[in-house]
Amino acid sequence: MKIIRDLEKIFFENKITATIGGYDGIHIGHNRIISKVVQKAKENNSKSALITFKPLPKIFFARKNFELLTIYKKIEILKELNVDYMILLRFNDSLISMSSKDFIEEILIKKLNISSLTVGHDFKFGKNQSGSVSDLQDYAHKGSFTLNVEEKHSIAGERISSSSIRDYIMQNNFEKASKMLGRPYTVSGKIIHGDKRGRTIGFPTANIKLEPNILLSGVYAVSTLFRKKKYYGVANIGYKPTFDGQKYLFEANIFDFSQDLYGQRLEFDIISKIRETKKFSGVEELKKYINLDVKSAKEIFKLK
Repeated sequence: MKIIRDLEKIFFENKITATIGGYDGIHIGHNRIISKVVQKAKENNSKSALITFKPLPKIFFARKNFELLTIYKKIEILKELNVDYMILLRFNDSLISMSSKDFIEEILIKKLNISSLTVGHDFKFGKNQSGSVSDLQDYAHKGSFTLNVEEKHSIAGERISSSSIRDYIMQNNFEKASKMLGRPYTVSGKIIHGDKRGRTIGFPTANIKLEPNILLSGVYAVSTLFRKKKYYGVANIGYKPTFDGQKYLFEANIFDFSQDLYGQRLEFDIISKIRETKKFSGVEELKKYINLDVKSAKEIFKLK
């Protein structure tokens, strides 16, 4: 899969079969749409493309939101789905101020040379989100491209949406969120050096510096895959009030693990919330609670 981040020097000579949208989370509904686009591209003897935005408009305009996937995970999933191109449009002042007409004509038609476009029924674009499916249909009727409009997908009678998944995550209902995603909700990043306080009290941790819009906070039961082996653990996500921590971090104590992880990119499945973040009176009380957290996590995972 080729990733395109800059349209200035790009022109597609051959027609492409594309879908466009936020695709936040690439949940099971998104997965179905992308699979259809990839299949249609094969039938048309063209290349498939997923066009999305960085940052996502919903994240840009609503700071309380958070992206369900890192860009690394999104790329990994799209590769698995055999998408030919991932096109990242910079959601900046230039794009925000572009009229819906110019977006269609300058980007979709001239730059990307789209022959077939798939969108969700509620897709909005252009300045002040003035563009809608009906505008795209006008161009489709003129023969500029064919248009496929996808309705919402459902699971067990409930509509699947990135907003619903975010709500379930904030409600600590990771089971529901995972069902809609089609996989566990994950937090990932590069392992960095922390203050190494955990190892001095018997609980060494793998630390990840998180994006500020993750928004989770508390202690969680987690699992991770390292060199094809699954490990379980307990993680603190957020700040460390006991030690006046100013950094928003992910710290995981991985059970029965002693390998060097610095510089590695790790992905942790968030399985269940154990408790809220708490400020302790000192190290001894902290150790007591960590022992309880470890016990709770092992009970969740049915470990001895």
